[in-house]
Amino acid sequence: MTCTDFTPYKHFGFSNYSDITQKIETPVYVYDSEIIRNQYQNLQKIIANLGKNIQVRYAIKANSNQAILKLLHEQGCGVEVVSGGELLRALKAGISCNKIIFSGVGKTEKEITFAIQSEIEQLSVESLEELHVVKKIATALQKPISIGLRLNPNIEAKTHKKITTGTDKNKFGIPLEQLMVAVSIAHTSNYLNFLGISVHIGSQIQDINAYRQVFKQLKNLAVSLTSKGYPVRRLDLGGGFYVPYTLSGSPQFDLKAYAQAFQEELGDLNCEFVIEPGRYLVAEAGLLLTKVLYVKKTPSRTFVIVDAGMNDMIRTALYGIEHPIVLCSDKENAVEQIIVDVVGPVCESSDSFATQISLPKNLKASDILAITHTGAYGTSLSSTYNSRPLIPEVMIDKGDIYLIRESITPEHLSSFETFKRLT
Repeated sequence: MTCTDFTPYKHFGFSNYSDITQKIETPVYVYDSEIIRNQYQNLQKIIANLGKNIQVRYAIKANSNQAILKLLHEQGCGVEVVSGGELLRALKAGISCNKIIFSGVGKTEKEITFAIQSEIEQLSVESLEELHVVKKIATALQKPISIGLRLNPNIEAKTHKKITTGTDKNKFGIPLEQLMVAVSIAHTSNYLNFLGISVHIGSQIQDINAYRQVFKQLKNLAVSLTSKGYPVRRLDLGGGFYVPYTLSGSPQFDLKAYAQAFQEELGDLNCEFVIEPGRYLVAEAGLLLTKVLYVKKTPSRTFVIVDAGMNDMIRTALYGIEHPIVLCSDKENAVEQIIVDVVGPVCESSDSFATQISLPKNLKASDILAITHTGAYGTSLSSTYNSRPLIPEVMIDKGDIYLIRESITPEHLSSFETFKRLT
């Protein structure tokens, strides 16, 4: 079994696509556990060479399936969550409470209470207003909570505007001019344990200089706060490492340059560090297998209509990012190509996965396409728009194929709808 137009990107889903699609209806997400392990281990090698206490906390917003959480937990990885639901998932997956960081700009009182009662490792506070609420709840519960204060450094990450999070135009974090006030408030309570400063400036960052600017700012703050009697025991550096959405795997994020910037700017600080990769660990591990329904020809276009829709994988519609798409086939690679648009069945013109790409000319209905690099922000951003199901997920682990989420059908979803009088 081969995939046409296939280069260095390796994924066990390609050699197992037929077995999977014969047993499970498409569309279906397929994850390769070996890719996740390799990404984590490669990151750990870089960390080990730095000789510092650097903890890895996987940002589970990228993909929160419990099988993936358990896999990373087995490798020694903790997690970063941004909702009560993600916190619940992490705990159900067996993640130790002392390896869970809770971030997010709009935590509810219920979520804050849940976090404190769960005795998590760190609650990252994103505003003075939130800090007062955390203080009030911790005091009422008479339970201490370790906090990090998330700084908005007003540094441009030079990435897509919809995934930029570190400028003064973004909703995230505490402005620098308010940080000292926040530190002072944190130290007025016996139930707030101030760990240090956290920061996250965006996703898909290639510019190492942006990280270097953040590191310099954090070092100055750590030195200044410590000298004023507010010791900084931890710096949470966030994540955002670039992932190439290409079959060639280039250009890769320069982890060595990142490590060098860390060493030069933060290497002489005697504190703990945290990094929060998400996409970097899981993006390349995912394939979305989808069946060709129709090859529709018009005077100006050839449309390949597939059974996956934007509700299953919205990244293209949301960000304009096209993932590589390849044909899975038992036949030899086709030489003749045709230019096509790959689109879904959802009633939106934005329901498109690729525009004017090359696929084999002999492509036909019932063929299986693989939309690659869908391990991050694929299923986690999916919906039931057009009353479509939430599609199944499969993991290939050590040669075996596992179903890790069943399809959540419209019948099941409609069973939650009711007509109950509340007054």
